[in-house]
Amino acid sequence: MSPADCHPSLEPSPWIVRFAHLVPRGARVLDLACGHGRHARFLAARGASVLAVDRDAEALATLAGIAGIATRAIDLEAGPWPLGDSRFDAIVVTNYLHRSLFPHLLAALAPGAALLYETFAT
Repeated sequence: MSPADCHPSLEPSPWIVRFAHLVPRGARVLDLACGHGRHARFLAARGASVLAVDRDAEALATLAGIAGIATRAIDLEAGPWPLGDSRFDAIVVTNYLHRSLFPHLLAALAPGAALLYETFAT
């Protein structure tokens, strides 16, 4: 299965593009529930160091070998917060909502960091 099979495009969300200026070159970024990593790819290409996290190891495998991207297969809804006291200069989340993660996300933001969150409403 190719990345395009799971998401219509690897183009970053216009919302993330609009606010990407808040993520400086060299920033440490967490791309949470990243899927095939359209935002990890975009931000790494802009000079960020990205940790791409998703429960789908097959999707994460499509990011292998891309400079600036490390991956971790984690089910964010099973068990305690898996990233300990790690801090990030930016956290990106799109099309994923698990409200119980909010306190962990806020705690994982370094001082002056950006939280770029775009989700859905039904």
